[in-house]
Amino acid sequence: MRSEIFEQPDVLGRLLERAGTALAPVARIARACPFAVLAARGSSDNASIYGKYLLEGQARIPTALAAPSLYTLYGTPPRLAGALVVGVSQSGAAADVIAVLESGRRQSAATLAITNTPGSPITRAAEHVLLLDAGVEQALAATKTVTAQCAAYAALVAGMLDHGELKRQLLGLPDYVREVLALEQQITELVEPFIHDERAVVIGRGYAYGAAHEIALKLKETCFIAAHAYSAADFLHGPVAMIEPGYPAIVLLNHDETLETTLQVMERILQRGGRVLCLATQPATAPLSALAGYPALTTLALGTPPGLLSPIAFIVAGQLFALHLSVRLGYNPDVSRGLTKVTVTK
Repeated sequence: MRSEIFEQPDVLGRLLERAGTALAPVARIARACPFAVLAARGSSDNASIYGKYLLEGQARIPTALAAPSLYTLYGTPPRLAGALVVGVSQSGAAADVIAVLESGRRQSAATLAITNTPGSPITRAAEHVLLLDAGVEQALAATKTVTAQCAAYAALVAGMLDHGELKRQLLGLPDYVREVLALEQQITELVEPFIHDERAVVIGRGYAYGAAHEIALKLKETCFIAAHAYSAADFLHGPVAMIEPGYPAIVLLNHDETLETTLQVMERILQRGGRVLCLATQPATAPLSALAGYPALTTLALGTPPGLLSPIAFIVAGQLFALHLSVRLGYNPDVSRGLTKVTVTK
């Protein structure tokens, strides 16, 4: 897992050198699509939450995460004519994701498959295909494929909008990830307060919401902690009642429009006696001075990625945190309980 985490700058560099050209045909078609549907499972689904925010917030296309059982079990697929339908699967073998793509293609939707596996079934289900070219991912927990999927969504949106600034920022993404990897020793030291925790919350809002889900999943898979992801807004609608003295929260703080409301949630957690590990982009750390009086707040600054790409930096930091916490707990993060690398559901 550690080796594959550290491959990510090179994986992203290779992908982003060719993604613009590879995605250009579907990006041109997608500009005219009135809505989009994204189908994925597991970590790919978390990357697709990020993709949903990009498509809606940047391309302004209403975007839904597919309900695959409507296609595979109920036999009542929704109308997809004219849509952009994206299926994402690391293995390319996800039968339910493939079913969504096949339904979209039958209905004359624009279909795109994003996968790491050449020749896999998903590549035959979609009209357009983007291969991540991340190399074989041997660790059970997905790492390099997840960040590559996130980068693929960002490249798709950059192509749809011909967004020169986002394209430029994407070329710098490998260096932003290297900044996070350079913090490994600091991250190793941050796991100690979590070694007796059996539950935790991971909070992110807006573009960071998918990253919160992915970090929570990594804690479940590698550390067997009941970690649950919440939007900073949703957390106040009930889940905040869970917070009691010592309750652990990991909060993702981005330097964008979500900063103020996320800070307010952090303060509520600290007021109730909870512990907060805040993963913050460097520009977001200055406002944290307002919470400096709470000894239960720990902050790790992740460098200066652009706001739209910060979720990828958060995911990489979360991967390292889960890896080192798993090792500290005496587990092998490459092996999980009851899981296999490729999970096929219908």
